[in-house]
Amino acid sequence: MREPAAIRYKNPGAMWPGPTATKWGSKRWIYLSDGTGQGGNGMGNKIAIFDNWVDGICAQLDLWRTSPRYRDKKLKDALAVWSGGNHVESYIKFVTTRIPGMTRDTVMDEAFWRSPNGVRFLKVQAHHEAGKPMPVADADWAEAQRRVFGLKRPPVSTTKKASGSIAAGGAAATAAQQSGLGIGWIIGIGVAVAAVAFLIWRFKK
Repeated sequence: MREPAAIRYKNPGAMWPGPTATKWGSKRWIYLSDGTGQGGNGMGNKIAIFDNWVDGICAQLDLWRTSPRYRDKKLKDALAVWSGGNHVESYIKFVTTRIPGMTRDTVMDEAFWRSPNGVRFLKVQAHHEAGKPMPVADADWAEAQRRVFGLKRPPVSTTKKASGSIAAGGAAATAAQQSGLGIGWIIGIGVAVAAVAFLIWRFKK
């Protein structure tokens, strides 16, 4: 069975081509013969095409949070616009029954889009558009939210990095022991390797 267009074109919101899609890497689009008549020329909807999931999610999120058609609107009003007036009530119900605490009157403002429910909404909306959950890793949704808001990646623990240096020293010491070297040589080699690994980590910070 052929996959839905939102999955085939890595466009989880099934969004149209436009400045926001282009901003996040979409260079192509096609008409969908879906019988809605929304795309002009009697050919149905349009859909933007993305090369990867993160770009498609970034565009989905950025459009929702910046377009005057959707920004700061209540869920019920935003979905009425997004869907072109098609099956609005069932769309609202689909969303509100899957996201705890979200109602038809939830305001989709900047705070909402930065929150965990912002990402949950994107996932649920994508599910609705495709008729099935998106085959997308949770890390891709989080990365898209990070990119759109210009957030830094969480730092890697210093303890984790330092423990890597210690582990490297331990491995070297073990190898030296197996080669038959004396205890002094074994300790010296282990300390030296750990120190070099630690210095490399420090200079790379």
